[in-house]
Amino acid sequence: MSNSYYDMAQICRNGHVITSMAQSSPQSKQKFFSKCGEETVTACDSRGAPIRGYYHVPGVIAPLDYQKPAYCYNCGSPYSWTVKGIEAASELADELEGLTDDEKAQLKNSLPDLVNNSARRTVAEIKFKKIMKKAGSQAIAAMKEILFNVVNETVKKSLFGG
Repeated sequence: MSNSYYDMAQICRNGHVITSMAQSSPQSKQKFFSKCGEETVTACDSRGAPIRGYYHVPGVIAPLDYQKPAYCYNCGSPYSWTVKGIEAASELADELEGLTDDEKAQLKNSLPDLVNNSARRTVAEIKFKKIMKKAGSQAIAAMKEILFNVVNETVKKSLFGG
């Protein structure tokens, strides 16, 4: 499979995928995303590595089930949409009523572990669910809207159900 390769993705700074095949289908590219107005990027801001897109395997027809990355494969830096998602969820945590300052701090501290899929992810999921249950359904819905853009499928299912 030496001819297999990653295409380059184009994603807006808010995390909307424009195309996972910016190299092989450049006609799909946009300078700004038409639905949110944000600039689009095809490379990591920190080191300039291309954002990995669709994985092409010659002779294999596969579904386009592209999952945008949260972090750069080359340097480990978070992409702008990852940073924005963590910041927005953290800001929302400060606004939640019915939680103590300690619970808000625990909730905010759990966010990076939910996003980066670290060894502490399971602990972070349990803390998150326990605290959000106390915060109520409206708070859960708001967090879901923010975090769906930055956490992987496994974490989505764990936190918000199938």
